[in-house]
Amino acid sequence: MNRRHFITAASISALVILAGCKTEPSGEKFIGYWFSDNGRYPPNLVHIERNGESFLFTETAWNNLGKVGYQSNTVPATIKGSENILVVADAAQVAYKEAGDEIVSDSLKARRITEAEYQAAVSKK
Repeated sequence: MNRRHFITAASISALVILAGCKTEPSGEKFIGYWFSDNGRYPPNLVHIERNGESFLFTETAWNNLGKVGYQSNTVPATIKGSENILVVADAAQVAYKEAGDEIVSDSLKARRITEAEYQAAVSKK
């Protein structure tokens, strides 16, 4: 093999390797707005956003006691072990299912929605 063919083959190999490298930071697939009805009405809503290297996990659920309406609770979350597992408040583990673009845990199954859908649902009384 002459030198020109070797350099070409090496360059193509390097480009293939670089193309296979991921470019998005870990956990980006979790970021967004999520809708979980789980047979309940009104549904629970989840908003996940980046907070530096970690995340903020905000669950908004309907409250019938005291001040009636949606109440939000925000806790920290981190990616640990697998890129498809988000650990919420060092207790619950939420998995991302790529096939259905949904997040699931023991008590949650949610599908992705837009910010407009999220805001419309939260504003309902």
